[in-house]
Amino acid sequence: MPDSLSTFNRLALALPDIPRWVETRSVLLSGRCEVLGLRETEPFSFAVRSSEVRLVSVVGFPEPEAIREAARRNENQGAVLATPENRDHVAASLADWTASPATIHALGDAPDLPAVPEGRVRLLAPFEITALTGLPADLKEELLSVSERSAIAATTDLGSPVSFCYSASETESLWDISIDTLEGHRRRGHAAMCAAFLIEHMRKRGKEPVWGAEESNPPSMKLAAKLGFVAVDHLIVFQQSSSG
Repeated sequence: MPDSLSTFNRLALALPDIPRWVETRSVLLSGRCEVLGLRETEPFSFAVRSSEVRLVSVVGFPEPEAIREAARRNENQGAVLATPENRDHVAASLADWTASPATIHALGDAPDLPAVPEGRVRLLAPFEITALTGLPADLKEELLSVSERSAIAATTDLGSPVSFCYSASETESLWDISIDTLEGHRRRGHAAMCAAFLIEHMRKRGKEPVWGAEESNPPSMKLAAKLGFVAVDHLIVFQQSSSG
């Protein structure tokens, strides 16, 4: 099993830096992963498993056992990403998993990002995240984890952070938007301002946003369209069936 940083980088460079591969390439470029079922002859194939989050991405058509083993090492939890081209192959490998289509968006030629009033959104320092109270435990854990590798923007209401935007995945030129807004503060424009702020911040680093949304999540799809994101690709998200 390949486990050297040079191998991960080589595999990342074999994939184009386009929205479809932002999560896959980010995992490979981080070096915090493992690759299973690598086949470098046509069709170029492997499964890569993140060692930080429960995420597996399937490239091409690796052996079904490699896909199943990657999922097992994540305790059959989290997500397995496939493309429309290998959807059937992954589905046959994970017979008791459920497939959900996801739309991948990029910012279009006519973005409609809201103006951000002075002082309404700012970057949080890691020590501020540690001190935050009233957050769901899983959200606070997620923010603490990503603060080690991503800037986190927060929209405030009466001085308290209520919406958070950060980079879930990052490559040489792209980053994947992740947004969480606290219950009771949704549908008030906080998420849009938070995203707009971080988009401008990341653009100063030469990085453009990618917005992935499962089609079972209409609010995310709607917000992407509102901000001027347009669909550019699709992925398939496999998750363990509740009865599995």
